[in-house]
Amino acid sequence: MKSMEQDLKRLVVEKYGGPNQPEQRLPTIYRVPGEMKRRYEEGNSYSYLPVAVQIGLLPYPRQQSRDEDYRVLELYKWRCVRSLIGRHHLLQEPTRTPELLRRCLSAINGFLPRILASYNFDAEALDVGQRHVVLGTMLLDGCFILRRLLKFARIASQEQSGAKASSSSSRSGTGSASSGGQDDDEDRAVLFGRCWVWSFVTCDLLLLENQIPFCVVQKLFHQLLTRTDADDTSDVLVAGALRLFSSLRPRKLYSSPISCRDVHVHHLLHLFYLSVGFPPDAAAAPDDDPSEHLVPPSELPQWIPCARELEEAGVTFRPRKDATSFLDVRFAGHGGVLEIPELQLYDYSEPLFRNLIAFEQTYPYTRGHVTAYAVFMDCLVTSPEDMRLLHLSGVLVNHMNRDRDPTGFFSRLCSEAHLAADRNYLAGVIGEVNRYRRSRWPRWRAALVRNYFSNPWVATSLAAAVILLALTMMQSFFAAYAYFKPPKQ
Repeated sequence: MKSMEQDLKRLVVEKYGGPNQPEQRLPTIYRVPGEMKRRYEEGNSYSYLPVAVQIGLLPYPRQQSRDEDYRVLELYKWRCVRSLIGRHHLLQEPTRTPELLRRCLSAINGFLPRILASYNFDAEALDVGQRHVVLGTMLLDGCFILRRLLKFARIASQEQSGAKASSSSSRSGTGSASSGGQDDDEDRAVLFGRCWVWSFVTCDLLLLENQIPFCVVQKLFHQLLTRTDADDTSDVLVAGALRLFSSLRPRKLYSSPISCRDVHVHHLLHLFYLSVGFPPDAAAAPDDDPSEHLVPPSELPQWIPCARELEEAGVTFRPRKDATSFLDVRFAGHGGVLEIPELQLYDYSEPLFRNLIAFEQTYPYTRGHVTAYAVFMDCLVTSPEDMRLLHLSGVLVNHMNRDRDPTGFFSRLCSEAHLAADRNYLAGVIGEVNRYRRSRWPRWRAALVRNYFSNPWVATSLAAAVILLALTMMQSFFAAYAYFKPPKQ
């Protein structure tokens, strides 16, 4: 009994002490729930597995074909460590290299409890050898990510200032990165034969199970800067990450930039999740309010008819032009216009959305907006006709390969995903649309337009019939008028 009481106290009180528990003690990097993986294994089981590079402490099932691909970039990580350390101001003498390595490892070791808590690992269960493995992994992966972010921070700085990228370009805003031309040439030499590997790396860095705590990258950033850059904040890393992932964002960023002084970033996927942007009303409420998670959520589903049925009920689809996020859906009840921001679908869109939804399904302090949007779009798109209707209206633009069915895109995303009905930010839009479609006049008007004004020839025939009817009525009127009141002779 005493042993059980000690275990209960250690596991429940110290580790999960409730909403007042410090944020850094809560897990932030999770395994994708097994039910979400199993429902998708029949189609494509690689949505949660890296293609080119493994990051972090969560092991993957060993596959010989994958190990060969990973090995190339595992060796490249050592080059990133050497490149970053070689830029440090302390390395005027070669003998300072071990000292700088010890400083980096010591800095990471100071965050070791927080790192292990991010993965939900028990620090007391690790021996000395396992701790050394964790430190080495964090150093290699942290330097690999840091080098990518510094490179794209330099590119973002050049784009912002209007300078042309070249081998003789000026130093970036970090002050620690040298000109990128030499680094790019050496990278191509090391990765010769894999010209497009960086496209896969960018996608791999946004996998839920392929993350390291962002504090590791921040600590290495401050350790490996020159003295003149010691006052720079890690906002440079955020700028580099947003530029790195700019081609993958479903919609442009919201207007105000992300700052690490205002938002605590857990990892790169969390940073990308924040950069997606949220509707103004939904973004006003904090994501980390523990009081909202103490009440069991309602599981009642909120349903909306498919796009074809809504069109028959008089609802018009239109792409929202002034939206800063693809989540910003609006409905104009007076005109029956459902405004949905344009969303372009690519081959990488499904794994990207799947990991964003998996992050919402595993991390409790999110509001689930991406999941709510996917469920909403899954209701709209139930057939190829619905997909064609939204495509013609400019809401969905399909760039996926022909062998992928765009109709089932959102249904595959929502597989085994749960949504709290009382926290659905689209509940108001769904209610307004359902009330509008139940009224009779919009349905009659839509039937009139669909049956008589959808084809120019039918509209012309209708207009001719109306004119002929009007002339016939005028002729009848004048004939009757002449009969009852004949003209005077």
